[in-house]
Amino acid sequence: MEEFLRKIKLIDSFSISLNTNKNDFVFALRKNIDEDDIDSIFSSAFEIFSSSKNIFKGKANHSGFKIRKRKRFFDRQFGFAKATGTYREKDDKLLVSGQIKSWNNFMYFFFGFVILIYIVIIFSFNSLDEGSFIAIPFIIIHAAFMLGIPYFAMRSGLKKLKRDLEREFHFIVSKNNHL
Repeated sequence: MEEFLRKIKLIDSFSISLNTNKNDFVFALRKNIDEDDIDSIFSSAFEIFSSSKNIFKGKANHSGFKIRKRKRFFDRQFGFAKATGTYREKDDKLLVSGQIKSWNNFMYFFFGFVILIYIVIIFSFNSLDEGSFIAIPFIIIHAAFMLGIPYFAMRSGLKKLKRDLEREFHFIVSKNNHL
């Protein structure tokens, strides 16, 4: 399943090289993350009401990190994308590598339910009348939008998180070096 999600670009890998050491980066990263369990169902229920200035939410320690962007008022992104990664020091640089996954297990239920509903609707139109075949193309177009919009939103969230991680990691390092 993971290979399929990679092909449709809902899972992607990243690697970032930073001019810092592991201890300084982990310390700076932890200051810029709101500690929380991002895998919990209720972890983001009232998150938009938080007054924190941190951009990310999750956990970071010396063995790795698991983070996602915080949800904010009027944010257009769904916030499904989560990044997990590890650090490795090589020469005088820190290599941060990991994976961003925009797919979550709720989407199995959502896509399965939507497909089931559309199959029931199409079969019910087939059993009604001969003139009901005219509605089937419109139903299929509607189904394409209902399935396509969440897919493209997840893909967009993945690309945005990847771009934001690279930008924020470099910013964290540069801010930490100036202090």
